[in-house]
Amino acid sequence: MSCAVPGYERLRAEGGEWKVEAGKILFSELSCAACHHEGTPKTPTLMWKAGPDLSAAGDRLRAEWVRAFLADPAKVKPGTTMPAMLAGMEEGKKADVIEDLTHHLMSLRAKRKSTVEPVMGAAKSGRTVFLSLGCVACHGKEPMKGLEGKYAPGELAKFLLSPLAARPAGRMPEQRVGKKDAAHLAAYLAPEVMKAEVFVVDEERAKRGRKSFAALGCVACHGKEPVAKTVPLVAMKGGCLEKEPKAGLPRYTLSEEQREVLLTTLAAGDVTKPRDEVRHIMLQRNCFACHQRGGLGGPTPDIGIHFTSTKDDLGDLGRLPPPLDGVGRKFIGSALGAILRGRDPVRTYMRVKMPGFGDELANELGKMLSRADADASVKPYVRPKDAEHAGTTEWGREMVGIKGYACIICHDINGQPSLGIGAYDLAQMPKRLRPEWMRDFLMNPVGFPTGSRMPPFWPGGQPMNPTLGGGTTERQIDSLLRYLAEVDESLPPEGLASRASLVLEPKDRPIVFRTFVKGTGTHAIAVGFPGGMNVTFDALAVRWSMAWRGKFIDADGTWNQRYTKMEQPLGEALVHLEEVGVIGIVGEEKVAPLFRGYRVTAEGVPVFEYDLGALRVEDRVEANGKGGLKRMIRVTRQTKEVVQITAKPGARVKVSVPGGATRLEFKEGVSEFVEDISW
Repeated sequence: MSCAVPGYERLRAEGGEWKVEAGKILFSELSCAACHHEGTPKTPTLMWKAGPDLSAAGDRLRAEWVRAFLADPAKVKPGTTMPAMLAGMEEGKKADVIEDLTHHLMSLRAKRKSTVEPVMGAAKSGRTVFLSLGCVACHGKEPMKGLEGKYAPGELAKFLLSPLAARPAGRMPEQRVGKKDAAHLAAYLAPEVMKAEVFVVDEERAKRGRKSFAALGCVACHGKEPVAKTVPLVAMKGGCLEKEPKAGLPRYTLSEEQREVLLTTLAAGDVTKPRDEVRHIMLQRNCFACHQRGGLGGPTPDIGIHFTSTKDDLGDLGRLPPPLDGVGRKFIGSALGAILRGRDPVRTYMRVKMPGFGDELANELGKMLSRADADASVKPYVRPKDAEHAGTTEWGREMVGIKGYACIICHDINGQPSLGIGAYDLAQMPKRLRPEWMRDFLMNPVGFPTGSRMPPFWPGGQPMNPTLGGGTTERQIDSLLRYLAEVDESLPPEGLASRASLVLEPKDRPIVFRTFVKGTGTHAIAVGFPGGMNVTFDALAVRWSMAWRGKFIDADGTWNQRYTKMEQPLGEALVHLEEVGVIGIVGEEKVAPLFRGYRVTAEGVPVFEYDLGALRVEDRVEANGKGGLKRMIRVTRQTKEVVQITAKPGARVKVSVPGGATRLEFKEGVSEFVEDISW
């Protein structure tokens, strides 16, 4: 079997003038750029596929599998893009080098051992997860074979929880599975239970293995950067691309056609610069297995049947991933980044989840999409300020409600279920979508490749109901945008609102409510959790403010009073949280936090984001099930800063960190910290 490269096969099946583009995909996915590159690219793994991170290979892999794979990669894993690095070597020497390399790789262990307790999974449940989660789109309906012989006990489930840690190139993205589903998947993919392997590292062999690892050039693909010393591309024609490369050169399992396509692409020149960089990256990451863009891709019928929804009334819109034409014009930059990281899902009714591809791809592809889809003819949206053209939130509420355009018949709004099919939550739109796109889509829904069923309410640019929202199209659309931007601080639309609902009661998901709260102030963000645990975050001081148990908050003052009053927490056992733990930079005490907003996880938990100098802090709390709170802090972008958390809780509050200052430990600029809070 030749090297399996999905992007290559997709272009081959498409036909036409496909060979040069397909050759560039092969050049990328066979990691040719690791040795044959011009300097060090700014984003090295964006345009070529780096190999797995082997820094913890000894924890993850079985030595017997490592030996076999080094001896013949294509035999152990048919279709692999890993070349045979020892082909042509004298058999006795080859056996010695394999053993040395095995001892080297098995000596590589994680510095910090995982303390996660293993979870038992069931193969039958794993098959259900495999088919419904979307794994089937890339891997087909039948799982890979022999994985129990590759992974040490428990390691496959750990890999499935965080594949980017081992494979940072992102061809296997983060699927956002929980521990239980990861265990089920592992049981399905590796059904044979094998005992832990006993392997003793021989330090002398490991030392020789390290030298062989460098001498063979393994570091080019498995290091942090491409090798500094490059090999001219012309050398490929008499080297790696020969049918029988000489000993010491990588030997790929290429078909004659693949070899011809690569040579054609090399002859065409400019092999590392695709004409369409977005399409190139989508072919690399196999995004076309789920999504369409530019007429290419989308799940085939036999795969698409496994994409299901919790809301059958939505049809294909509720189960199939959306087309990606024009998404760079549609989404604001931060929303694109969150989507590509697998965060902030809004189509929660889809059982297939958008995976996360890591920070590098999220940062760069978002920019590429914005550039690719920019349309100079689009008129920028400027919110009208004069009374003759401006709308109001009151008019917007009227139009969304049952006596207006009745958007709530189809759409959820601010977490409240719609009266009908339960489509995309309207409150998410201004947080994610560009206002120009929202305006133009509302004017002509059928003109956009979204597959939306939404009818036009402003046909020909004229309102269907001129008695609503100031009477003009401009005022009506401005009113809608104003109301949706402020919906979490406004009265629900008519048809959903009732006086009895003004005492907010979290049931299945947390409620996030921005208002004025006595004891926190005018920049309060209150969070109520199911089960009666509540907190407030002060967005002005950028810190946690209060916590209490019992009832949450009465929204009457926010929604019904002419002037918003200071809401009073309704529960009991109220405590102040200002000193439960403050993040600071040692030696830069005057650097103040800058609030950047918050995002909401799939479970509805808000993650507050703020900057501290060059650092980005993500701060969240959850009810811990013991009458207290679990606080999780993630600090990124650290270079040389020394960062500490200082806790000085009051007499009634207890925290799990020592009093005073605790230094945070960083790995590659990232630190994660957990704190339990009780009272």
